[in-house]
Amino acid sequence: MKGGIFSQISAVREELPSSSRKVADFVLAHMNEIAGMTIHHLAEESGTSAAAVVRFCRALGLKGYPELRMRISADMARTDLKGYHDIEKNERPADLVEKTLSNSMQALQDTAKQLSENRIAEATKVLDQARAIYFYGVGASNVVALDAAQKWTRVGKLTIQESDQHLVIHRLANASPDDVFFAISYSGETEEVVELIRLAKIRGLQVISLTRFGENRVSQLADIALWTSRAPEAPLRSAALSSRLAQLFAIDVLFLSYAAVHYDDTIERLQYTRESVKMLHSKK
Repeated sequence: MKGGIFSQISAVREELPSSSRKVADFVLAHMNEIAGMTIHHLAEESGTSAAAVVRFCRALGLKGYPELRMRISADMARTDLKGYHDIEKNERPADLVEKTLSNSMQALQDTAKQLSENRIAEATKVLDQARAIYFYGVGASNVVALDAAQKWTRVGKLTIQESDQHLVIHRLANASPDDVFFAISYSGETEEVVELIRLAKIRGLQVISLTRFGENRVSQLADIALWTSRAPEAPLRSAALSSRLAQLFAIDVLFLSYAAVHYDDTIERLQYTRESVKMLHSKK
């Protein structure tokens, strides 16, 4: 399966209304023709309307039809898009290496396209102004939350990361409106995360979310919604594999954006932490 914009269309197809789904099906079946079609031509050929095409583009997070054509042309011209693959029974280790590499590369490429420059800049500013940052995720997303908390702790920010929902509730009950709640959920539908976002908003905290691309409750509740790639569903190509890598990549981009704003201070603080760790080891 070809990756990029086409994997995004396939991933959200089932969630689209009927008219937008018709557009999606036509695009996937005629990917070589779309770049040369006007919006009215596409609407006619797909048996829909220009308004349905626009809604389809918006559902993909695109500004409009011109951006869709540009993305399709760019992806069709690339030779490094290998797509997503699931494993098969008794598959050779060499093939597993190739498939895992392909899935990882595709997840990173697709996530890079989903990371809005404006939203990254906005999230960076909010994190900069935060008194404290609460990072929370469940399952594989908890690993990402731990990584994020460790990063911002090293540059002097007060971070709170708990895997126990009850402990997080206790902390949020005493949080300040100057704090930020950073919710991480691949599906965007994790009930514990949704509940904590609602509590955080009651307490007046700003909420940043990191979810897979598409409509979901977590991103809808958040003040700033960041998206990662969304691989087509498969039995073993789950959120704990390529999507976890995509989440870590998004956190890295956001952290480096923060570090770039505070470049000299970040370098100095990272040096302090390295020296402190060396001192600890030298005493053993």
